[in-house]
Amino acid sequence: MAKQKSLELSEPILVDTFGLERNFKPVPLLDELLNATGELSEADSNLLFECQAELIENADSWNEEELKMQFISFVIFLARFKKPIRTYYDREISALINDILVTSKVDMMLSKGIGELIKTPYFFLHEYKREKKYAGDPVGQMLGGMLIGQAKNTDNRPIYGCYVQGRFWFFSVLDGKQYTISKGFDSSEIGDVQKIIFILKKVNLIIQERLLM
Repeated sequence: MAKQKSLELSEPILVDTFGLERNFKPVPLLDELLNATGELSEADSNLLFECQAELIENADSWNEEELKMQFISFVIFLARFKKPIRTYYDREISALINDILVTSKVDMMLSKGIGELIKTPYFFLHEYKREKKYAGDPVGQMLGGMLIGQAKNTDNRPIYGCYVQGRFWFFSVLDGKQYTISKGFDSSEIGDVQKIIFILKKVNLIIQERLLM
């Protein structure tokens, strides 16, 4: 029997195939993230300033792996996600959704899990893209992972996501068949990069307090 081909992860195809609707108006679930506030310790602030200086100098020339290792990884570290949530990197996950195979190579996700076993995904971060000369559909890649998470969890609770394109971070929530994407946060601006960390901390808090099963 021939192996079933996975659906292409482009935003228009996912919208058309699964009857999704993009919401362009503010929604409480996303606003809750975007309104996150907090404080960083002096040590964390110093590390952030150092990494941000490297980003400002090199964002135009870094490839995806360089952007991930020299900047994004430090932002994720500063968010300090807490157990029992596990952080998984570079994993392939898939699900049958309405008898259609959807497969995604996930750059980073937050999930309940046991070792290699990914049990309940809550948040997906996708596509470490350069700002120039990039290919692909970062929204489609992110949305594909979120749909798989939604199918695996079977609890009708929201799934959160983010995609990164050079300096810019975009946050999203999928609730049922509706998804909303934030404006871009420019991580070369100190106010925005601090906001990115506070949003990630808020994601962790929401998972811990509402979504853990």
